[in-house]
Amino acid sequence: MSNFLDSLAKFAISRIGPHTWLFKIFGDPTEDIKKAWINLTADEYSSVMLLISITASALIADILALLFIFIRIPWYIIPAAFVLFFFLSNATFRVYPILLKSEISSSLSLRLPYLVIEMAALSDTGMTIEKIFESMLLLEPDKYTRKVLSFMVRNIKIFGMDITQSLDATIKRSPSRDFAEFILSLKGALMAGSEVRHFLTEYSQKVMIDKKINLRYLIERLNIITEAFTTLFVVLPSVLLIMILLFTMISFKPYYYAFFLIITYGLIPLMGIFFILLLEAMRPK
Repeated sequence: MSNFLDSLAKFAISRIGPHTWLFKIFGDPTEDIKKAWINLTADEYSSVMLLISITASALIADILALLFIFIRIPWYIIPAAFVLFFFLSNATFRVYPILLKSEISSSLSLRLPYLVIEMAALSDTGMTIEKIFESMLLLEPDKYTRKVLSFMVRNIKIFGMDITQSLDATIKRSPSRDFAEFILSLKGALMAGSEVRHFLTEYSQKVMIDKKINLRYLIERLNIITEAFTTLFVVLPSVLLIMILLFTMISFKPYYYAFFLIITYGLIPLMGIFFILLLEAMRPK
């Protein structure tokens, strides 16, 4: 799979490389691609996604052209569909690294307290920090955290970096602020000559306290959201619908029924989507 992706990237760069600005009109993806741990450069990713977008859009246009021949659909639908699908697919590919970066960030932040505790336990056995990272790579269940640990170990064992250089490279690619702060603190402790065991023990206590505080705040916010949900999504729509039905029965004016349909099939579903987005925004990062 990796060889195929490399070959595809080289082909896309050779064919579409000068036109990657078409992909970058939605914003420069360099930082997002790096922090999403996608194994392509920004130009390679842009070229590959442009190639896929053009190919898929051309396929849609060909299908519509066949329909134009057999069932005589309006001709202007073909270029309109090509342009629309091209820009929608480009926008989708541009958003993908952002979503992946957010997922990795959440995963690293959630795993951080347990990662630090396990590292502190390993440090008690007298392991060096390099050996601790190697051991954590074998023990870590989360795929994203394992990828970050693999990056750190690879930098040391294959590229010959020292531990501080590897930590610096990891900080630059970490999408999680909490994880980057931990690595930065660890680097500072190593450079200051502090004992790793004491640092990890103290830091593990700190992150567990922070986690308890965050959970307490989350519970308080969820209580507020529950009350707001009951008021806005149950009581208010029910009262509005009952009032509109009563007005419709009394006055028999059609626009009351239109209000009923708008609230039932428009307002309430939109409020539900808003509530889901609100819960997603409140999810612990």
